Amino acid sequence: MKKTLVSLASVAMAGAVFAAANDTVITFSTKGPDMYADGTSVLDGECYALVWTKTPSKFTVAANGDVAGGEIVLAAPVAKNGCCPRIRFTVDADLVESEYNGGKWKVYLLDTRVYGDTINLARIGKNGLPTIINAADEVVGSTVSVSSSGGVTSALVVDSGTTVSTASSLPADVPQPTISGIEVKGGNVYVTVANAAPYLTYDLSTGDTPDAVTESVQKPCTGGDDGKVILVAPAKEGGAFFRVNRK
Repeated sequence: MKKTLVSLASVAMAGAVFAAANDTVITFSTKGPDMYADGTSVLDGECYALVWTKTPSKFTVAANGDVAGGEIVLAAPVAKNGCCPRIRFTVDADLVESEYNGGKWKVYLLDTRVYGDTINLARIGKNGLPTIINAADEVVGSTVSVSSSGGVTSALVVDSGTTVSTASSLPADVPQPTISGIEVKGGNVYVTVANAAPYLTYDLSTGDTPDAVTESVQKPCTGGDDGKVILVAPAKEGGAFFRVNRK
């Protein structure tokens, strides 16, 4: 009886190895330094996305994680010391044939920072994607050649650093933020914003007249789940005008 069980186990393992031989393996990494648009190094745990698209020029990423013109197949929150460590990702051969046939594989760097009292990174949602994407840019030179039948191992190592600066697009149903309250306390102006989307980061612009509201306060805050956010700016003698902007 024991010999029979061992034989069955050996056959099962051999079958598993045979099936994996047809899968597509994609390996990618970056040497960095990879940076945000403000010139700071990407935080440990920031996301690199493996993207499949038939039309790279039409691929877009929305702030809430929706994509058009392709698919984020893997969002890997693995940034370490300003770069992407070596990732080996296997795509099932059947999926390559049925879902990812004829397109191109790309690697994107995401900006998923959440602003408040401290800067954190967005959590990964149930769909495997970050709940907040401020910006997304293709990693330079990230074309990966994959055969339609699978079985190809393609390695991508990017020698130069990548900067993520292209703002994510806005979903069609994004709410319009409105200023619902202004209060001066202790030398600061507290501006309460309603209709703030939880996947967008907001900041204030200020000026002495309505036509000159151009100075960025640069104290951003990401919208809360309750649809509200409070933005703070230094109070100016004689008052000031404010406008709410997306960061």
